[in-house]
Amino acid sequence: MKPLRPILQEIKYRALLLVLALVRYLPYVPIITLFRFFAVLALFLDPFHRKVAGIQMRSALGFAHVRLLVLKVFMNQAEILVDTVRYAYMSDEEIRNKVKIEGKEYLDRALSSGRGIMMITGHIGNWEILSHIPRVLGTQFCVMADVRKDERLEAIVDGIRSRSGATILLPKGKALMLIKELKKGHTIGMVVDNRGEKNGLLCNVLGMPAPTNPAPAFIAIKGNALVLPVYAIKQEGSYIIRFSKALDAGTFGIGETAIQRLSDLMQSWVSSVVREHPHQWFWLYSRWVKRSDMRRIINKRLDFREYVIGQAEIDV
Repeated sequence: MKPLRPILQEIKYRALLLVLALVRYLPYVPIITLFRFFAVLALFLDPFHRKVAGIQMRSALGFAHVRLLVLKVFMNQAEILVDTVRYAYMSDEEIRNKVKIEGKEYLDRALSSGRGIMMITGHIGNWEILSHIPRVLGTQFCVMADVRKDERLEAIVDGIRSRSGATILLPKGKALMLIKELKKGHTIGMVVDNRGEKNGLLCNVLGMPAPTNPAPAFIAIKGNALVLPVYAIKQEGSYIIRFSKALDAGTFGIGETAIQRLSDLMQSWVSSVVREHPHQWFWLYSRWVKRSDMRRIINKRLDFREYVIGQAEIDV
């Protein structure tokens, strides 16, 4: 298999270049229709993620029937891929015509404070569209992104992200680097709805205890930041970027209790947005348990909610 690996990598690379070219240059309606078709195929060919989405939706939202919602979730992921590439190659004027801003007064109020701002979002709508805020509003901010081992793949991803206007930081120093940016009065962006380590922070997410990464709250508190929630939702072929009222991380105190309280509020905000736009959250991601635990739940047909609550009690 090893001798074939370079050949397979080359095929994968060339195929990716072809797909990107099709997404960029074909008219929007045909390409989005094609990707929606691929999403339907993925729905049937990827039973694990189909079941992950369905199980989590039924337990978190209380819906008895979720087949149509699961289909919409798969199709939304296809649209994210297409729009991420298309928007990267639009002119500033084209993007401004495709994006509507709501709650800008909350952003202006935070900026006028002169303090560091942490713009937080979740895997809701198209979080990649938010990287174009500098092109739409002129507000500069930085995000930290992982570096891929495949140099050619990294060059493609970096090429797309670099067109957004956001400053991309290498994952060196991680939390310390972001804290320094906040203390300088700069703006950073973070996705806050990632699953955390077992035996770590637990937050209520859509009515169930979820292991949660404490890093966003830790960084915000250490950097004395204003925490500004924002998300980008697709409606009728364009995006609405909606800001909410900022939280002052400096009022939460210090230590584990402060991190827990701020993390709880972050997850509460994410949950409220998901309830408004359920099909635009990334339900394919196993939010409450590890993938291995999710496979056990699926294979043994366990009650998901009972399992999640039981694991939380063990962790405590």
